[in-house]
Amino acid sequence: MSTPPEASHDLSDFAELLAAADREGFEFVVIGGCAVGAYARLLDVVSLSSDLDLYVTRPTLDRMVNWARRQGAEVLALPRPRALQVAPLRWRDGKRFDLLTEAPCLPSPETLLRGAREVTLASHGLEVPIIDPYDLLANTLAVRRPKDEPHIDILCRFIEEEVVAAFRDETSGRRQIAPARRYLDALGRETLPDTLAARLVEAAEHPAAFRFLAGRITDAVLAPRLTRRAVERGAGPDVIDIVVERFVG
Repeated sequence: MSTPPEASHDLSDFAELLAAADREGFEFVVIGGCAVGAYARLLDVVSLSSDLDLYVTRPTLDRMVNWARRQGAEVLALPRPRALQVAPLRWRDGKRFDLLTEAPCLPSPETLLRGAREVTLASHGLEVPIIDPYDLLANTLAVRRPKDEPHIDILCRFIEEEVVAAFRDETSGRRQIAPARRYLDALGRETLPDTLAARLVEAAEHPAAFRFLAGRITDAVLAPRLTRRAVERGAGPDVIDIVVERFVG
């Protein structure tokens, strides 16, 4: 039985390939372990991957395979009918990269491209599009191999900081709660993790935030804290009634 390749690369290790593909004008989004590693770095955590996964449309996959072959890359396999559409390749420096047109719980490549974020590889002067962390979390949870557990923890940590920052810094009620809604969607949950809920109660300012939290807290200890916070912030009797009724009822 062959041993799996060691997870020893981060996004910057694929800079030559990414820069060459960018110069050619290919549209792609980094997903998988290297994308997790990019978010891990923002948390001052190291997370490495054995390869690079690029999410592309089917026409782009075909063009990139032909282009990569001309560039000296080795094509390890081509997509098979009625199977997951993936083309594994090995770049001319020996590093493995995969081109995918579909993955569990991910929207189409076109949709993912529109919502992609960018990471700067400063040493190479390159902006690299990476998958939105909420979509990446949903995908990782859908796959959920044993090796993905540390990735799930990293993504949840990153997203929860973003959720708290939105509650704290955004002035629009819609923008305050939007990341929290997306997080729950990615987790497939109706209620917030208790530790995050406690942080959001302390950060809540807008009536929309109090209404949102009233329906998504399971820890009864937080109920009086949420009510006090709503009163202190002048949320109004209608909002306070919603908060109180949620827990009393």
